[in-house]
Amino acid sequence: MVIVPAILVSNNEQLHDALFSIEGASSRVQIDLCDGIMGLEKTWLPYKETHLPHGFQYEFDLMVKDWKKYLPRVIALGATRVVVHIDSFTEGDVEDLLSMVQHTQISLGLAVSNSVSIDRFISDVAYIAEHHRKTFVQVMGIRRVGAQGQPFDATSIDRVMHIRFALRSIPIQVDGAMNPETLTKVRRAGADTAVIGSYIFGSPHPVKTIQELESEWG
Repeated sequence: MVIVPAILVSNNEQLHDALFSIEGASSRVQIDLCDGIMGLEKTWLPYKETHLPHGFQYEFDLMVKDWKKYLPRVIALGATRVVVHIDSFTEGDVEDLLSMVQHTQISLGLAVSNSVSIDRFISDVAYIAEHHRKTFVQVMGIRRVGAQGQPFDATSIDRVMHIRFALRSIPIQVDGAMNPETLTKVRRAGADTAVIGSYIFGSPHPVKTIQELESEWG
């Protein structure tokens, strides 16, 4: 299982501090972008930045209503992976998304809230995956997106199992409330990757915590 640190910060300085605190321990990070509307908290959002610190592969989780504004920004910043939440997508939004990534090498992650029908979500993922080869799924381990430290939503287990059965070749990652106990559950259900925020950055030694997680679950 791949362990990915998740960074949720309110400004650019905190972002650099978080990256510095795990330097050398992880080559891949997920940066949460929340607008305070879709995501519970309002975080740092890229505006005029032209680059990010070297040494990481960047994944962005776009928990923002205006994803069409931020998707080009994170691609320009060098994102290798992007997660888009498609809870309220229309058919037109799906086509716009595919158009925006069609000439890129982006790995495109798709996520919805756990209250959304899993069958509808699977149908959307299958359609998008037909048109974009590098597609993956992000299952939320929490009920409300955009804030760290929430309790684990047990329905995530069934959702992972359902997706794994229906979309056998699609990679699955789980984001939210990941810790040693829940990691075991989602891996058994079929998840390939765990995105971990507060358990890593709330520890006194983030680098050591990442190393211990990778030793046990990597």
